[in-house]
Amino acid sequence: MSKKITGIAASDGYAHAKVYRLIEPDLTVNKVDIEDTAVEVERLKQAINNSNVEIQRIREIAAESLGEEEAQVFDAHAMILSDPEMTGQVEEAIVSNKVNAEAAYQEVTDTFIALFEAMDDNPYMQERAADIHDVRKRVLANLLGVTLPNPSTIDEEVVVVAHDLTPSDTAQLNKNFVKAFVTNIGGRTSHSA
Repeated sequence: MSKKITGIAASDGYAHAKVYRLIEPDLTVNKVDIEDTAVEVERLKQAINNSNVEIQRIREIAAESLGEEEAQVFDAHAMILSDPEMTGQVEEAIVSNKVNAEAAYQEVTDTFIALFEAMDDNPYMQERAADIHDVRKRVLANLLGVTLPNPSTIDEEVVVVAHDLTPSDTAQLNKNFVKAFVTNIGGRTSHSA
């Protein structure tokens, strides 16, 4: 039995292939009171550094497979990672509230994401919340010791089905194997589209 699903098409056409479900890992953050704030700040810095290395690798893949212009989104991700306003607020939250880096990072990035999502009159800026979300996912995964899915390992023709595809997920998709993708959220101006 087949089921027809309708939504907003980002491109014309149709595809037929095996379904590949891209399942996100559990990145649940528990707020933990800590004593040694210096250790937490150092954990944050290491997670940001590791995330930056990963983003640079993904940028290289994107430049090769999608072109330099499309890969520039990862320059923006690197800027988010090194943004002194954001990292300063996270470090301040760790020290002031004596909480773990994960909780502080999530709290601060929630504020930035909400700010961009609230820009109802500017869909382009609303979609930038996805950039912050993508960066946050990577930093939290590094802090939590969780491995993110690697869509670059797909080696057969598939239609990718996911709740959402972040820019880093999309950049790793091999166009020779991924015939289409279906997401629960996003729009015509999203990075995935």
